[in-house]
Amino acid sequence: MRYRPWTIAHLYCIWYDCPNKNYGGMDLMSNNQNSKKEKFTQPEKKSKAPLIGGVIVLGIAIIAGSFFLGNKGSDGDQYAVATLGQTFDYSGSPLPQVETPPVQAANGKVVVTTLSELKEKKFIYTQYQVNDKTIPLTAIALPDGKAIVAVSICEPCNSDSFRIEGKKLVCNACNTTWALDSFKGLSGGCQAYPPDRLIYTQNGDNLEVDQGILDAWKPRV
Repeated sequence: MRYRPWTIAHLYCIWYDCPNKNYGGMDLMSNNQNSKKEKFTQPEKKSKAPLIGGVIVLGIAIIAGSFFLGNKGSDGDQYAVATLGQTFDYSGSPLPQVETPPVQAANGKVVVTTLSELKEKKFIYTQYQVNDKTIPLTAIALPDGKAIVAVSICEPCNSDSFRIEGKKLVCNACNTTWALDSFKGLSGGCQAYPPDRLIYTQNGDNLEVDQGILDAWKPRV
């Protein structure tokens, strides 16, 4: 079989993909058809971009949800700074508040109680007095051993006296009950107004509240 010599025209036609040509025994049309056939018959590769984007969005949602839930879960922790080093069981008889002497401010701080006193008495009642203003205060040793300081008032019924029954905090006037560990309302007419928890700091044995917080405090209703 003889092959025809290649010319510039042949090369031109090859370069520009001329259809239906055969040079030197090479079926260019067949090659072109096969190439085009493969182009249209091979499965198109799907982009992974949507999948990657979905994974990124899901990851961001999980992180944001964790952050939100973490903050939500730690909201009560800002009020329970100090720990007493032991747990407390209030499943027996109701526990009344133990009254202690009134407290005053010194150097911008009000020492509501001490850790050692709270560990012994568990549930303390005192009063902050300044000029003609008196604010009843309470400190509670929670069952898990954390310490809470709060304004000892149930505003709707104007009671400043409470007791602990098991895992519940109870107003002595209206008998509204709150969960002792979270101060969330359980029953009664004043559920939205548990003792107003205060942010405090631990300074050695002392549990201190800023004087400014108490001076600015007002009843919620």
